[in-house]
Amino acid sequence: MNQRSVPTAFAAAALTLLAAPAAQAQQWLVNSVIQNQIVETAICDSAVKKHEKLPDICAKYPKYAAGAPTQNAAPATSRAAAASAKFSPVAGDDSLQKIADSLGGDAQERQQMLQLVTAGKQLFEQKYAGKGWTDNVAGAFAFFIVATSTVYTDKEPSAAAQDNLFVALESTLAQSPDLAKASAREKTALYNSLAACAGLSLLFYIDGKQQGNAAEVGKAREMAAGFSRKLLNTEPQALAAML
Repeated sequence: MNQRSVPTAFAAAALTLLAAPAAQAQQWLVNSVIQNQIVETAICDSAVKKHEKLPDICAKYPKYAAGAPTQNAAPATSRAAAASAKFSPVAGDDSLQKIADSLGGDAQERQQMLQLVTAGKQLFEQKYAGKGWTDNVAGAFAFFIVATSTVYTDKEPSAAAQDNLFVALESTLAQSPDLAKASAREKTALYNSLAACAGLSLLFYIDGKQQGNAAEVGKAREMAAGFSRKLLNTEPQALAAML
C-alpha cells in the first residue's frame, strides 16, 4: 500500500460508518461508563486549571460538588494510576479487523482498510514510543484527544500540553472502578480501538495536507468529529479545549 496517498473513497466509507447506529460503533469500546467518566472529569479538571466556570456535567461527581477544588487537591499520578491504565496486550484481539470489516465493501477493500487502521495505530505507537503512552489506556485516550484536536483545529497541541493531558488522564483512570475491574483483554480492545480510530483520521489529515487536497482534509475533519461523537459522546471542540 502506498501510504503517501490515502484513497479518498476510504474516507467516504469511514464517514458512512459514522452514520450507522451508535450500537454498531459502540461495539468497539468495552465500557461506555469508563469513556464517559474519563472525558467528563478531564473536561472538569481542564476548567479548574483554567479557572473557568465548571460545566453542568461536573455536578454529578463528588470531587466537584462543593465547587472547584484547589490545585493542591488534584491527584498526582501514582503507582495505582499507572497500574490501572497499563496492561499487557492480549493476543488474538480482533478490534482492528472489526473496524476494517465495517469500512470495507468486499474482501479487497477490507484488507486495504485493515492496513490503514493498522497504520493508524502504528502512527500512535511510533510517535509516543518511550513516553509511557503505549500499552496504556490513558495513552490511547490522550492520543485520541490530541489527534482529534489536531485535525479539528488544524493545529497540533504543544508537547507540554500533551504530556499534561496524559498525566491528568492517568490520574482520572486511577479513580475508575470500571477500569480497575476490566480485564487485560478488555483493555486491549479499548486501547486498540481508540488508537486505530484516532490514527485513521490523522492519516487522512496528514495525507490531505501533504497533497494539498482540501477535500481530503475536510473529510478527515468530519471523520474526527464523527468518532468523537460516536465513541466518546463528546463534541470535538470540547476535546480540543482540554489541551
